[in-house]
Amino acid sequence: MNRRQIREAALCMIFDYSFHTDSDTSEQLDLYLENFQDKDTKNISDELRQDDYFTKAYFGVVSNIDELDEIIASCSKKWSSKRISRVSKSILRLALYEIIYMKDIPCQVSVNEAVELAKKFDSEESYTFVNGILGAYLRSKDVCSASEE
Repeated sequence: MNRRQIREAALCMIFDYSFHTDSDTSEQLDLYLENFQDKDTKNISDELRQDDYFTKAYFGVVSNIDELDEIIASCSKKWSSKRISRVSKSILRLALYEIIYMKDIPCQVSVNEAVELAKKFDSEESYTFVNGILGAYLRSKDVCSASEE
């Protein structure tokens, strides 16, 4: 699997978590991985289990979900968090986690990947919303170096 496919799997897991926030995260991950299959119905759970990005992203988002949601709320002043789709919120959580905690991923890569995920998995307009929230966060924190821009 390439990084984009692994990121999509992490997004699916984060999205699934939004429905089961009271569940044990490790058990939830095990259940997800036992049933995760690629388009050729090949079970690829071992590959995902061994991928550092996948497990770091999933457990990282879950562990920092309150902080990530506060950032989303502060950057979406015109939108109540109840109006943000679960898919968009999951995409934003993942991208913000990458930007804040995964320093080996350039900010612009995280933003571009989030936009592509929104185009693929959410409504037509959602990618502009996702891009706007991430852009607002980056401008407010000045976290991307000039060489990344």
